[in-house]
Amino acid sequence: MATMTSVGNGVRAGRAWQKRRANRRALARFGEFWTALQHVGDVLAEAERLSKSADDNWRGRESRHWTIATADEVRSSVKRCRSSLRIVSSQAKRFEPELIVKDWRR
Repeated sequence: MATMTSVGNGVRAGRAWQKRRANRRALARFGEFWTALQHVGDVLAEAERLSKSADDNWRGRESRHWTIATADEVRSSVKRCRSSLRIVSSQAKRFEPELIVKDWRR
């Protein structure tokens, strides 16, 4: 026959296990998010490198349904994206504990 103390300890142990599992899962999800941000940064760096070597001597700029962006337009878009990524990354690092505890523990 189990005593009330042993039942209480079992419940606490179960809750502690669930909490550790939730923490591991939340850390893994934040790690995936951070890795995705890093991949986006790598792709933007590659786009920036390619836009520097692009020239604007394309013929037939206006196709039937769409136009081709100029090299300057591509460069400015990459610059804006990089700025936005920098903001998201800094905010993610700043709020990392809150993101893990509140948002991704569910």
